Amino acid sequence: MNIKNICIAVFTCSFFVNTFAQDSTFVKSKLKTKTKAKEKAWYIPDYAKMQFAGNLGLLSVGAGYEVAQNVLYSELLYGFVPKSVSNAENIHLISIKNTFPIFTKQIGDFTLSPIAGFTTSVETGNNSFLILPDKYPKGYYLPSAIHFTLFAGVQVHKKFKNQNIFKGADFYVEVGTVETYLFFALTSKEVPFKDVFSSAIGVNFYF
Repeated sequence: MNIKNICIAVFTCSFFVNTFAQDSTFVKSKLKTKTKAKEKAWYIPDYAKMQFAGNLGLLSVGAGYEVAQNVLYSELLYGFVPKSVSNAENIHLISIKNTFPIFTKQIGDFTLSPIAGFTTSVETGNNSFLILPDKYPKGYYLPSAIHFTLFAGVQVHKKFKNQNIFKGADFYVEVGTVETYLFFALTSKEVPFKDVFSSAIGVNFYF
């Protein structure tokens, strides 16, 4: 093989190697673009939530965000109590609930987490007020539409093998109290401490 043929062979090999490298880079770029396109926007919730009782309504529903992995979960919820249960008018609640897993423990296919947190709730009906009505003397009552709930409990998480609809789910049980109830329990002998706590159960479904 003479020098000319060697040069042609080297040039041909270099051309195909360069073309293959460019194609590979193009494919990787396309895959990366598609992956980014599949990433959901920041405002799309990470999970849907439904809770029974727990000072947030007889039933509350909403959506939540995993603000920091295994550190903070924050949710926006709407709660409802029918007048057949409240013995007054229908109660409508808007709540922001913050949950902190204390630690996580893997047990087989399940993840167990003791949890604690707090909730801020606003009652939007006619059963409470943000501004004292004129019929009461100034300073006679504090605003009754905003309340804070403290809670603690335990949560179990399970990842689904078939993730076409939901990636996984949480089931949790909590015990909590409202700050007003806790205040009266601490300052009044007429209110038993055990009577100011209530329980709740709920589920989270992850997208």
